[in-house]
Amino acid sequence: MITLNPFLVSRSFHLTRNHMTMEMSTNLNRFSNYIIGDWNNRQQSMDFPALWSHIHVCYHRLPDNFIGSPSFYVESAYDYSLDKPYKTAIIGLKEVDNKIEMENYKIRQPEQFWFGAHDPSLLKGLTDSQIVKLPSICDTIFEYIEEKDRYEGRTRPGKNCVIMRGDLKTYLDSRIIVSQNSYSSWDIGRNYDNDVQVWGATSGPFSFKKN
Repeated sequence: MITLNPFLVSRSFHLTRNHMTMEMSTNLNRFSNYIIGDWNNRQQSMDFPALWSHIHVCYHRLPDNFIGSPSFYVESAYDYSLDKPYKTAIIGLKEVDNKIEMENYKIRQPEQFWFGAHDPSLLKGLTDSQIVKLPSICDTIFEYIEEKDRYEGRTRPGKNCVIMRGDLKTYLDSRIIVSQNSYSSWDIGRNYDNDVQVWGATSGPFSFKKN
């Protein structure tokens, strides 16, 4: 296991001068600044250890020219194995009708870049030819709630993001809330026919704070 203290690698969690060259709307810029960084649910896992594992979700800003829009390399990992994330992804952001649309990309061989969210030097070989865009029907759409100073997002309306669980047809109902210092995420799979929850956390959303 890698012994490097990831929290000393502060450059992962701040936009560099090169990353700031893209002209972004106030909305996109605010959302990007809110979501960037290393989030963890340490307090939630300490308060309810039987329900919640201690995990990190880390958003590292990618160069502006990577996919032509603000984008991030994202890792989700257990606290005890940050170098072996159980989930990696690339997300791209765009603004449509004053809302932020989060597009999802899959990495073809993600293990090549593990721990890259904490040590950006590991991402030097990452190119757009190594990622695959997922269907836009599974995008998350965020709206800024000014009075709460936060973004509230859900899977694009409809039951179109279909995920088969064996012979059972389910659809994704994802909910994400992002503010300057808090982040919650809840991925639910619902029965396509009756909307009953089939998979996903039954105790509510993961609750994260930024390091």
